[in-house]
Amino acid sequence: MKLFFLIAAFFGNVPGMYLYSQEAITGKLADEKTKQPIPFANIALYGLPDSSLIAGTTSDTTGTFSLNPVRYGNYRLVISEVGYHPVSRAIDITESHNYNFGTLFLHENIVELNEAIAIGKQMRAKTEPGKTTFFITKKMADASNTGTDVLKLIPGIQVDLMHNISLEGSSNILILVDGRERDNNFVSQINPVQIEKVEVMSSSLPQYDANVTGVINIILKKERDAGVSGHVYAEIPTSSSEVYISPDYGFNYGTGKLNLYTSYNGQLAYFNILESTHWKSSGTSGPGEIFTDRSVRQKNWTHRFHYGFDYFFNHANQVNFYGFFNPYSSELNGLSTEKSIDPGIAEWQAKKNDTDINYGSFYSLYYKHLFPEKGNELTLDISNYHLKSKSSTTYIPDEPANHSGIITNSVKPRENDVSIKIDYNSSSSKKLSFATGVKAMLRSMSDADLNNFRYTENTFAAYSNLVYRRSKYDASVGLRLENSAPALENSFRNTYLSLMPHASLNVKISPKQHIQLTLSRSVYRPQIYQLNPSVSVDGPYIMHEGNPLLKPEFHNTLYLEHFFRFKSNYIASRLYYTKTTHAINNLAFLNDTSAFETRVYNLGTIHQYGLQFTGALRFGKALSVNPYFRVFEQFTAGNNFARESGVINRHQIAFETSLSTVLSLKHDMDFTFSFQYANPKNNIQNNSFSDALYFVSFEKTIKKKFKVGIVSGLPLNKTFVYTGAEISQPGLYARHEGTIRFSGFPVWFKLDYQFTSGHKRERINRATEDIHNLPSQGF
Repeated sequence: MKLFFLIAAFFGNVPGMYLYSQEAITGKLADEKTKQPIPFANIALYGLPDSSLIAGTTSDTTGTFSLNPVRYGNYRLVISEVGYHPVSRAIDITESHNYNFGTLFLHENIVELNEAIAIGKQMRAKTEPGKTTFFITKKMADASNTGTDVLKLIPGIQVDLMHNISLEGSSNILILVDGRERDNNFVSQINPVQIEKVEVMSSSLPQYDANVTGVINIILKKERDAGVSGHVYAEIPTSSSEVYISPDYGFNYGTGKLNLYTSYNGQLAYFNILESTHWKSSGTSGPGEIFTDRSVRQKNWTHRFHYGFDYFFNHANQVNFYGFFNPYSSELNGLSTEKSIDPGIAEWQAKKNDTDINYGSFYSLYYKHLFPEKGNELTLDISNYHLKSKSSTTYIPDEPANHSGIITNSVKPRENDVSIKIDYNSSSSKKLSFATGVKAMLRSMSDADLNNFRYTENTFAAYSNLVYRRSKYDASVGLRLENSAPALENSFRNTYLSLMPHASLNVKISPKQHIQLTLSRSVYRPQIYQLNPSVSVDGPYIMHEGNPLLKPEFHNTLYLEHFFRFKSNYIASRLYYTKTTHAINNLAFLNDTSAFETRVYNLGTIHQYGLQFTGALRFGKALSVNPYFRVFEQFTAGNNFARESGVINRHQIAFETSLSTVLSLKHDMDFTFSFQYANPKNNIQNNSFSDALYFVSFEKTIKKKFKVGIVSGLPLNKTFVYTGAEISQPGLYARHEGTIRFSGFPVWFKLDYQFTSGHKRERINRATEDIHNLPSQGF
């Protein structure tokens, strides 16, 4: 019926059919009891007296509907939606004016059944300027235990075994919950039934920080539990050799004007890992060829405790406090071996011992004021993030006489960030909305073991964004201005003024087809572990070093996308171009001490042209499939420094893909499968690669509150290459692989329990600033 109404609405809006007036019939639908908007209800306009169908449409996500144009005459408006009594209204249009019903309240239609089987609808999707919205179905929520599980089922979003979230191949993204900044740790403890929809933006809008290439905005249902509510989620490994569990809980208590809440999410990951590296140099002095093997046991753990409160002074004024405390560690302990084909260089073997202690904390105060004019609001957010770490790696050789003895690397990074953000949003007009704001970020970094490393970066930003909506098109244009002033004590003080434009035009070919053109720019600024000049020695002939002279990296994106919906299916195809300047990459070389060294530099420019497909498809009543595929041609162009270091320009054709499926079975059972893979991809000097990753999960829901399940990450054999890089240039070859070694088939059990008492109420969702600077180590 909805398809019929939309087709009727399209043909009914052809101006030539109306010879006299160009009037509009408008209104808004809401639930009589909850006062919440009713989206996707059917609205039909019948002519009198013959009851012929004149036009039809559906309400949008805010419950608003509009029929336009309508000529003079007598009509009957009929509104219907599953679960509600239908509404009928007579209309007599005799003069030139728009007919506005205001808010129409629908009464719930309760039908008592002896037995009912509910089959979730396929995910719906819609497009707006700069973003695509995916609606979360009951089927998707039933097949998920956490918010992270839900994201796995959105086309274009990838989640790996360690819950790292990326969007269309990029991990440099911003994660929002109700428009407020969060991170993957917060997402992992969201109850899936709380999620209404997910907005995906392949480029960053001006109101968001300029250092991201895309945005994922998770929209929660507007009602929250008062009284006592929460959930508990646990995972149980089946082998002590591979331990991978992510427990979490959430607890909320609401009374009067106050909401108190706390939650926890953790992750324990213990794997046996083999890290192997092969270095080969020609035409130089020193070791010609080096092989290293590290057989280690990974011990990664993190615990994050969230807490806060919401207080509602009145409808127009709300305040929130939020904080978290996060101790975490990443250690790789085992045996490291370094060999050379040079008979004059003895084999080096040492025990590797890691000590890694990190404490992160965050506190913020958030205030929101709603103006009397509907759609206008002002928000203020003041936050502080603090990181304190102590990390050391010690190599104890079996035969210290052959080398320099015990090798110790130690860093004690400190970071403190203060953020102040003010935003004003106005959407009082249906055609026009406006957003503007300012932000200051004051960042300081240091290392307690390096007296000469005192790095500061103060960034001040201002933005404006304007959205204009018409029946046939939507347009968005905005600009973000950022002034960044990085400084290294006793070394340099620079100033970077960056303009970040954004423009998007969404043309509605028909109710089912849209074309969107988007232009955007973003910046990536180096973080503390890339800037820290501390030297890390991993053996007699291998070392790593940061670079405090790094400049920001810029990304420019242009894409043209076509969206098409048919029945319950959604398909989007995109032509795109990206250009990355001042690309921050690792550079490997043989240094003056005849050791193989890796250091971070700005190495040049990367161009990428490509074609991308995403979709949300339904097959029958039980199976939904969400594919993502991207194929692209990439060119790398090294700068003068890269060329002097022997780096050559390269060209390749590559692809990346992911797929997720949900199969809903009888008796509240759900089966999910996900897959992701990218073939080797060129950077300026090296190419990066990893094995394909599979997930299989089975869920059983018991009495709507208790879930049990089993999940597995499926390597095709007992080894899984989680990271790899290869360099092949004149005079230098290097290859590194990090491999998990499984003892058997990896399987984990899942348990989830949800509890609630009391009634529903609103909760404030506020912003956070969360910084992750821990360097990659292990899987």
